[in-house]
Amino acid sequence: MSRRLRALALAAAPLPLLAAAAMAGTAAAQTAPLVSVPGNVSPALAHSQRDGAVDAASKMSVSVALKLRNSSELDKFIADVSNPRSPQHGKFLTPQQFNDRFAPTQSTVDSVADFLRGQGLTVSKVSANRQIVTADGTAAQLQQAFGTSLSRYTDTTQHRDFFANDSAPKLPAAVAAAVQGVVGLDNHAVKHTNNTNGRKPHAPSGYNPTQLRGAYDTGSLGTGSGQSVALWEFDGYQASNIAQYSKQFSLNSSAPKTVSVDGASYDSQPGEGQGEVELDIEIVNAMAPAASTYVYEAPNSDQGEVDMASQIASDNKVSVVSISWGSCEPDTTDAAITGTSNGIKQATAEGISFFAASGDDGSKDCTRSQTGSGVDAVDYPASDPNVTGVGGTHLTVSGSSYGSESAWNGSGGGTSTKFDAPSWQTGVNGKRTVPDVSSDADPNSGYAIYSGGSWQVYGGTSCAAPMWAGFAALYGTKLGAANQALYGLKGTGFHDVTSGSNGTFKAGQGYDQVTGWGSYDGAKLAAALKG
Repeated sequence: MSRRLRALALAAAPLPLLAAAAMAGTAAAQTAPLVSVPGNVSPALAHSQRDGAVDAASKMSVSVALKLRNSSELDKFIADVSNPRSPQHGKFLTPQQFNDRFAPTQSTVDSVADFLRGQGLTVSKVSANRQIVTADGTAAQLQQAFGTSLSRYTDTTQHRDFFANDSAPKLPAAVAAAVQGVVGLDNHAVKHTNNTNGRKPHAPSGYNPTQLRGAYDTGSLGTGSGQSVALWEFDGYQASNIAQYSKQFSLNSSAPKTVSVDGASYDSQPGEGQGEVELDIEIVNAMAPAASTYVYEAPNSDQGEVDMASQIASDNKVSVVSISWGSCEPDTTDAAITGTSNGIKQATAEGISFFAASGDDGSKDCTRSQTGSGVDAVDYPASDPNVTGVGGTHLTVSGSSYGSESAWNGSGGGTSTKFDAPSWQTGVNGKRTVPDVSSDADPNSGYAIYSGGSWQVYGGTSCAAPMWAGFAALYGTKLGAANQALYGLKGTGFHDVTSGSNGTFKAGQGYDQVTGWGSYDGAKLAAALKG
């Protein structure tokens, strides 16, 4: 058989056969035809200046994300298990069951790891779900292993330096057939918070837990006892600030637990994102004070995000995840999105729900990025169909009861360019739309938060996401990919927000691309979901 025909045969083979054939020998792999792995070049290169090569001796780490098996079957399983009308509803998997059916096989992992070692790289970790192989080495070794060059760049739009691969990584055909992406060959992507820090009063100002629980009608739903919530973070917090918030409002919440991803732990010296982490914890505590909170802290990079999604799924500690960080969807590589999305798929198959901030720049989510303010765009991970994207409103209360809501003009919303419209959503031109739901986010109707040793007032969809995570904890039953159930209610249990806009889109009756279906009336929505 010719070399070309043999490569084609391997590319068409199922992954178990690939695992056996991929590494017939390091020498054979090195001489095999190379295949590009698409979706692994940063979009930032289009508007950046190359400044020279990366130092060949620089130490680097990459996460090699492997393809899931039986992907069509997995998508159908998630749809069925999350569909209240399906006989499979609620029959979620354990991590081991997921691995047995959908994870890369151990032989595939071994073959890819053998190839990486054959290139002189150190395989430092394989994720428990077998989706991620972490490899460490010098820039020279990575360039050799992945058939690309690494360069230093200056982003001429954002005026900052970064490194990146100049071209798509290339691998022997048998190896490439198993690889979803190589994440970590560039460090351009930085996840941003979706909050707005407003006034700094001397005493608590802004909505407090009693007002929030009253306005959103959760008093009859308990306190979240026995439930666990994960916070998806790229910075840290000070336990003393969380304790002060709990004490001020007599919540008696347990102290959060930090879970390190890739060795990250910011708590001894939190950075600029400290307020984000602390508001996430405190708002979950406000709505579900008896729920346990796990703060997953990862390096602020595509690699960190991919690894965090994988670890949350493998740990299977929680029933709900709140995400207040994101990136403009067009600025994110397909490899990073798919690697993260695969971890989220596993978690939703296990019954874990995700609620993510839809962004604070209205319909122009790329305003603070190189893509620019002239482009309608949405935020990732809120745009993932297995994630519930949470937009923002302006809330008024009457005492501690619901008054009214209008759309907040910063509420992220629009149409994805990466994801097709799922079966439960109408979509636009066949693409998924965002947000799905909403909650208070206007800093002018903001939240009382204790952060950095003082009271502050915060707004932004970063506040709306943990509000929904708090509701999910109060609901007390695993929802998995919650969107299908939420959309199936067609507005029952929601406060429909019908006025205001986020730039391109206007709020209106029913679903819209500013506030989704609206905010929750906790008691009514819980009853509708149970019904």
